[in-house]
Amino acid sequence: MLTKKNTNRFDLEGIKLLSDINNQTLEILNSHESIRRFKVDQLPEGTLKAILTSARSASTSSNLHTYSIIIVTDKEQKDRLASLAGDQNFIREAPVFLVFCADLYRVKYVTERQNYEFLGDNLEMFITAVVDSALALQNATIAAESLGLATVPVGAVRNNVEEFSNLLGLPERVLAVAGLAVGYEQEGARRGIKPRLPEDVLIHHERYSTEHLEKGLLEYDELMSSLRTYDGRRISILGNVVDDDQIVYGWCEHTARRCNRPETISPAASLRNELKQTLEKRGFFIG
Repeated sequence: MLTKKNTNRFDLEGIKLLSDINNQTLEILNSHESIRRFKVDQLPEGTLKAILTSARSASTSSNLHTYSIIIVTDKEQKDRLASLAGDQNFIREAPVFLVFCADLYRVKYVTERQNYEFLGDNLEMFITAVVDSALALQNATIAAESLGLATVPVGAVRNNVEEFSNLLGLPERVLAVAGLAVGYEQEGARRGIKPRLPEDVLIHHERYSTEHLEKGLLEYDELMSSLRTYDGRRISILGNVVDDDQIVYGWCEHTARRCNRPETISPAASLRNELKQTLEKRGFFIG
């Protein structure tokens, strides 16, 4: 049965795995929940090293290592970063805040160190660096949760690129892509894992297909509405009178309104409107 308190996606979706297939790794992956309330307890000795080593073990395109990770544990520094990243208090609470950066500075340095001209200022290299960063973040997340810790990724590090970069001392061609708060969760912080779109909407075989899209959207809308996921979180529509009582306010309506009003994705998301220009100013070629 689908409820807010389900703690494992296999159980949530009624998926029965053969005993020789199910294992601890799958349990951890399918029990992930973003946690936004942390204890102040520090991580045990060696824990952070294990998490970071796992992050460095992620795949990296062509072995270029186009990412860097900044560890932030200083209380005042976390407070400054939190203020720039949506003023989210869990950044202050968590004992460790990791910032995953797309990093082309290092490969440019290496190229010129070897007396070659750096010709890697292109969109492909930027995408490579962002993907490398994301892969490292996901590895860190899995490692942390396997050790009994809680995590939450933070995209709001991109709200104030210049100020955030200056606080972290990021050189040109280095961008904070996402943060990761890591620590022990406060009691009662878990609300249960959130249902995902149906498998036949997200997963395609051999070719992209929209065959199951409409049916899947209707099912997901009904589910999210029944769970009252958006109670108190409905987005108003500017210049348009809509009677919310007359519509199904589910994932589709909420998502459509967010995409109609991008500034509602986060309180400071409008600050990302000039992200392209800011990145180019910082040495990235976006195209």
